[in-house]
Amino acid sequence: MSIEKQREVIRLWNQLRKVEGPAAEELRIQILECFSEKDKVKKAA
Repeated sequence: MSIEKQREVIRLWNQLRKVEGPAAEELRIQILECFSEKDKVKKAA
């Protein structure tokens, strides 16, 4: 992931942290799962 993409993800994550409710919580879970899957792929390679 490029530096620009990383910064954009962090910016969006910080905005999402300000949002409350089940939809926001579901998005946070999905984002975390996405990153954990990428980590598993990197470690397996």
